[in-house]
Amino acid sequence: MIRTIQTALKGPAQARAQHRQLTQDYTGISSGLAALEASCSAPEDDTVAPIFLLSAGWRSGSTLLQRLVMSDKRVLIWGEPYDECGPIQAMADTLKAFRPGWPPAEYYYDGTPPGQLTGSWVANLFPAPDALWRAHRAFHDALFDAPATQAGAVRWGVKEVRLGIEHARYLRWLYPKARFVLLYRHPLEAYRSYCRYGRSWYDVFPDRPVFTPTAFGTHWRRLMEGYLEGAESIGAMLLRYEDLIGPKPPLAELDAYLGIQTDHAVLSKKVGSSERGGEKVQVNALERWLLKRSVAPVSTRLGYDW
Repeated sequence: MIRTIQTALKGPAQARAQHRQLTQDYTGISSGLAALEASCSAPEDDTVAPIFLLSAGWRSGSTLLQRLVMSDKRVLIWGEPYDECGPIQAMADTLKAFRPGWPPAEYYYDGTPPGQLTGSWVANLFPAPDALWRAHRAFHDALFDAPATQAGAVRWGVKEVRLGIEHARYLRWLYPKARFVLLYRHPLEAYRSYCRYGRSWYDVFPDRPVFTPTAFGTHWRRLMEGYLEGAESIGAMLLRYEDLIGPKPPLAELDAYLGIQTDHAVLSKKVGSSERGGEKVQVNALERWLLKRSVAPVSTRLGYDW
């Protein structure tokens, strides 16, 4: 009787045990990519080299960096395109299920003429993995590359404040020659700036709002943990906002890494206002405490004091 109740409420014991085993070392998108990379990837002669400017959350200087990179007139960097829709995240999420043994090899279409398949088991008939790669690549090429080329740009890229290291790995799978700049700022200063906008933005609408210092800090910490752990694996450049606006910004290194020539005077030109007509908001002691708790210990590791 007890086993019957457990099966009804939790599923068969064998299925639950298999699930625990399958997810023991599961890392989501990164796991799926690891299972896929051996069977499908960009051709060796692929030369497309987009630029991805990924920031650890909002108000960390990503737009300033975007403007700097676009001062090379050959480059067009899209700014958080369809941000609350999360198109890149959604496409990357479709790869999470891939793992050793799934899909079984016999699921993939082997080229048998369609007229000869009626006597075969076709309940699970998948296009080959390289077709999946081409479909993902075609989506990004159509959304980002084609309109940039039409506008006269030689290179294109995306500036984002929501993408983690797993999304960077996904983009690297699609564009092996891509360049990644991972930008970050003191979370307290970033949050202070964010407060001027009303603290009403979303990671992905409507399920992941970022209305509180804890939500803001958790988002910052999650992205920074991934950036610090995975920057080297994708050949990324880590960049502190404080260094970017400092007396000796690493602009020569940035230009060399991206293979572009920027106008360094852009850093001294202010565009727009961070106030947006809203009143300044003081970060009170409770908010500071909640933020500090949510970004620890990463902020300490980076040398940010409070």
